[in-house]
Amino acid sequence: MELVGYAQPWVVRPGQTVAVKVSTTLPEFTAEMVRLDGAGQPASPAGFTPGARYPGRRQELVRGSYLIAELGQEPDPGTGGTAQLWLWPTLLRGRQCLMAGRGPEGGWELAIGADGRVRFARLTEDGEIAAEVAAGPSLTARTWYFAAAAWDAAGSVAVVVTRRGQGAPHGISGAGRVAGASLAGPVPAVCVVTAGAALAGSGIRRVCDCFNGKIDSPRLFGVPLTAAGLAALAADAPADRIGGLRHEWRLGPAAALPPSRVPDAGPGRCDGFLVNQPTLGVTGRNWTPGTDGFTAAPDEYRAAHFHSDDLGDAGWDTDLSFEVPGSWGSGVYGVRLRGAEGAEDTVPLIVTAAGAAGPRPAAAVLLPTFSYLAYANEHASWEHPIKSSEEEAAALPVTRRDRFMAEQRLLSLYEQHADGSGTCLSSWRRPVLNLRPGYHLPLVRGPHQFSADLELLHWLASLAADVDVITDDDLHRRGAAALAPYRVVLTGSHPEYTSARMLDGLDSYLQSGGRLMYLGGNGFYWVTSAPADDPWIIEVRRGMAGTRVWQSPPGECHQAMTGERGGLWRLRGRSPQALTGVGFTAQGFDVSLPYRIDASVASDGARAGFIVGGIAAGEPLTGNGSVLGGPAGFEIDRADPALGTPPHAVVVATARGFSDRYQGAVEDIMTADSQQGGTVSGLVRSDIVFFETPAGGAVFSTGSIAWCGALRDPDGSETPVGRLTGNVLARFTDPAPFDGSLCER
Repeated sequence: MELVGYAQPWVVRPGQTVAVKVSTTLPEFTAEMVRLDGAGQPASPAGFTPGARYPGRRQELVRGSYLIAELGQEPDPGTGGTAQLWLWPTLLRGRQCLMAGRGPEGGWELAIGADGRVRFARLTEDGEIAAEVAAGPSLTARTWYFAAAAWDAAGSVAVVVTRRGQGAPHGISGAGRVAGASLAGPVPAVCVVTAGAALAGSGIRRVCDCFNGKIDSPRLFGVPLTAAGLAALAADAPADRIGGLRHEWRLGPAAALPPSRVPDAGPGRCDGFLVNQPTLGVTGRNWTPGTDGFTAAPDEYRAAHFHSDDLGDAGWDTDLSFEVPGSWGSGVYGVRLRGAEGAEDTVPLIVTAAGAAGPRPAAAVLLPTFSYLAYANEHASWEHPIKSSEEEAAALPVTRRDRFMAEQRLLSLYEQHADGSGTCLSSWRRPVLNLRPGYHLPLVRGPHQFSADLELLHWLASLAADVDVITDDDLHRRGAAALAPYRVVLTGSHPEYTSARMLDGLDSYLQSGGRLMYLGGNGFYWVTSAPADDPWIIEVRRGMAGTRVWQSPPGECHQAMTGERGGLWRLRGRSPQALTGVGFTAQGFDVSLPYRIDASVASDGARAGFIVGGIAAGEPLTGNGSVLGGPAGFEIDRADPALGTPPHAVVVATARGFSDRYQGAVEDIMTADSQQGGTVSGLVRSDIVFFETPAGGAVFSTGSIAWCGALRDPDGSETPVGRLTGNVLARFTDPAPFDGSLCER
């Protein structure tokens, strides 16, 4: 990509400062402000000159997570020292640093060599290896090992590698030891220690030799431990009883929330911090099988899973910044970057109305920013597509933008790390290339997430509807207060990822008489966690159920940020049907279908007749939808009283007749058989549902990701889908209450 950028933050309010970070191979680029939601051209911020030229520079994506602790001017006892940790390697490929110390005169490194053996090295001032020794046999992946190196003032070193036994929890077997080897000179004193990667230059973001696997309890002693001391540590004796302990960094879930500070339990009291967000809340070397999560046994979870392709914060320098003008209304904007020879990138910016003073319109669109983040840079769907033939897979319209995301290892929550473990953290502080106007997901050859929700906003703009824009970030921060100013809240096309705070806010909003238009599919599905004050990063543990691309290992189903169990909200007793009347039932990628209105709805003017006003009896709800050609498709929902659909809910319309390319959700399948496809399973359908709530509010749900893509035909003309949605919006913005008495029947 010749030109790419990101904004920090990207969900803002008037008066906030936005920093735009750009990387380009071009000598210069220009920038201008645009509005992406169809609501007109915005005024430029003060001091921002449209078309002004900015010097280009290339900014690197430095991947790989690690721990770093700056020891400062800690006195060097001159007697040597000991570095020790437990490791669980997952990808034995190339040299990988386990733990390293650097100082002005050089340093040391405990690493896995290219041969898979543990090595200890003395480093020069430039970080080069001056001398090293190796110990033990080649390591085996996904096995716990104890590793330590003890060196004296003369440079004599003992390296120990022991493998944790498979039978007893604290058994030790297969020891490897090099005793009395010489490093041909003393090991220099160090002032910075890292674990999981080696520093490659000045600044904490210049690293190399990143480790793939878990590290548990890295420690540093101010003395060279004896053979007896090392053996005691290998047998899990308390480190503070060995003597000489200076630092012990406890990599537990307490460090899960940014800024990810890692406490030092040793007397040196030099806390470290994590760079690029390794996975926490993972089982450690002493985990007892059957222990469900770290809340039950915190001492068994003092490990972190480091990955060479973790990227929590790209850390790019700012190229331009501006203050969001007070004149900007809520909506979706963009910073359009342009360079020579057609190079272009539009960095999106959402100006939210949450917390704004003054009267608000009756309606707000709740953009599913948590789901945008879950899918950020997703490429698994075209790298490993669900298709019936290799020819179909090869024909997917994959662009340079898609390939850039894959080549640069920009991971969504749908990818696996290089070592095969699932990606459970996703961050805004990096380029997100599929968060762009006009982006098409290759799998469905149409818009998805952000680009699909822009179609909803364009439709609203064509109606001249007065609506605010708010986000999942706002709902997560403020709860029901973010929704309270509005008579009706409209969702985007795919609000799949939801936190407990968000569900609580929606429940409270509906209980107080609010109205919800759920205009998507597969919504409110995955348990999601994020920091409360600045949700720039989200965490999702897939658990061991649900329609998923990877699953959590045993003992690692709990969210490190909150301690709550991850997985499906349905399995936590908060089924989507209980909130919206419908919940995920199937997915497919060949074609979207029209809906058929239930014959009883048109005649039931007292309740749901308003929904189908102006639509001819028997007319299918259709349109030349941008997502697989119609309004019901991609991922679809069904009503189900057994899962919480209210008994008084009305099924307004249903789409049936899907092909066997649509398969039922795996959480509904008790026993594998051949009856789960769209041609045979009654569960493979999409239901449009309406129901009233006790406080005079109501819920309308479409149950299809493809719905928003069918609101208008390509020429801008109205479709039956648009007409029906407009009918609901008009009634839901009407202050007249709905009849809540039906809820008690």
